[in-house]
Amino acid sequence: MLLETCQNAIALLYKYIALVLVTAILITACQGGMADKTKLENNVPQSTNCRVVEHAVGKTKICGKPQKIAVLDPKMLSLVLALDVQPAAYADAYLVRSPQFDNPSQQIPYLGNFVTSQPINLGDRSQPSLEALTLLKPDLILGMNFQENKLLSAIAPTVLVDNDQSWQENIKIIAKALNTQKNISSIITAQQQQLATVRTQLAPLVKTHPRVLNIACSQAMDYIEVVYNGDTIKILEKIGFQPVFLPNIERKLGVRPQINLETLAQLDADIVIVTTWLDNWNGESTYKVPLQELKEKWAKNPLLHNSRAWREGRVYFVDYTLWGGVIGAPMANFLILEQLPSLLLLNTLKP
Repeated sequence: MLLETCQNAIALLYKYIALVLVTAILITACQGGMADKTKLENNVPQSTNCRVVEHAVGKTKICGKPQKIAVLDPKMLSLVLALDVQPAAYADAYLVRSPQFDNPSQQIPYLGNFVTSQPINLGDRSQPSLEALTLLKPDLILGMNFQENKLLSAIAPTVLVDNDQSWQENIKIIAKALNTQKNISSIITAQQQQLATVRTQLAPLVKTHPRVLNIACSQAMDYIEVVYNGDTIKILEKIGFQPVFLPNIERKLGVRPQINLETLAQLDADIVIVTTWLDNWNGESTYKVPLQELKEKWAKNPLLHNSRAWREGRVYFVDYTLWGGVIGAPMANFLILEQLPSLLLLNTLKP
């Protein structure tokens, strides 16, 4: 009986020792695992480069450097390209019948010459495809304040700029959102230098023909308005020209009074710049605005022959997409300044 009791006690002692050993091993393993986990967590890259970007409709937190950028408007594309950034997706002012801008120089007016990527087509800028955006999973969405939609920020961090704010201010907001090191002051300086060069080239013309009338005119000539504001007007004024406006109508933002052909013929101007647009374009052929066709319609209208600018061959027809502010600065300014000397000095149109 005593022997059996001793054997049971020894067995219990062995079990106890085994339990202690197992417990010790488990504790050691757990501590090691926790240490390893801590070590791994310390080695995981943390998004320390986060910033809050204030823009037209609020504040947006963005971390790191966005790689996949969705651009919702030509004006925004102008700013992005000036910063040497390429879009992964884009919504244009013109509809293109292709799921992708695989030939951007032909599919995107003017700015397409600077696009080296093949962005996904998001459709019309007025209603960019939320489905395409969701499938793309962009790192950042960039657009204008009129495109405000809470669903955009649910897809990706979204920054929208004010269409009425200067491009110099807007490009600072976009540069911060993109976390780009591009020197903004160099972009502004380059445009100032280009403006100074054109001012010198056109100085003799400004002296003799200072008054410029800028109008927007449909192909049917049934819609005509006098342009009071915009990048083109600002450029002309900085060069030294004097914009012609209607009497008794205050010049302020958003004012673009409509006129008829009779009123147009009576406005006294040394130079008339007529911006017109393409009514329909399916994106399947080269983008081309019928400027010559509108000029021929002017030539057939006897009312317009009373215009001194027309008689002297100083009426010029240009594309509204570029000259009317659809694209916007700074890229549009660069292209307009590039064209302006040859337009006004070398291509005087004889009626």
